[in-house]
Parts: sequence; structure tokens; C-alpha cells
Amino acid sequence: MRKILLNLHVPKTEEQVQRYLALEFDFPDYYGENLDALYDMLTGMTEDTCVGFFEPEEETELSRYLSRVKRVFQDAEEENPHLCVIFSDLEDNSP
Repeated sequence: MRKILLNLHVPKTEEQVQRYLALEFDFPDYYGENLDALYDMLTGMTEDTCVGFFEPEEETELSRYLSRVKRVFQDAEEENPHLCVIFSDLEDNSP
């Protein structure tokens, strides 16, 4: 099983988040660096992968975008049986 820990405390812009995700997941060069492309990559994964999703607890300029990224991960996890996502906030994890 592949394990990926995402430290989303570091990126400061939406573009940096997308580049960080592309790097951590080793997405191909054609990755579109947007939320739709992220969903497509996550739902298309065939290797069992567990992702730890850690975001800043305090509000930042990026908080709204990170909430949308989190939602993409939640939706992709529901769709792809090879994907397991563990969020730092317990209430964000599905039972």
C-alpha cells in the first residue's frame, strides 16, 4: 500500500497547492492543476493508497480553497475503493 502524508501548512497559494499535490502523487505532466483534474487523478488511481490530509487549524487566505480540495478528496474516496483518506479533523473522516 502506498502512503502519502500531505502537509498543507506549507503552500500559500492555490497554484502552490496544486504543484505540491502533483509532486506528492507523482501526477503526469499533463495534470491540469485544478480541482476537476485532481478528482480525475484520484478516482483513476488503481494502487491502494492511504493519504493523511493535514491542513492548518487557523484560518488563512487559503482556507476556503483547502476546504474545496478536502471535498474533492472526500468525493474521490467514496468513488475509488483503492483510496483511503484520513483527515486531521476527526469529524471529517467517514465512519
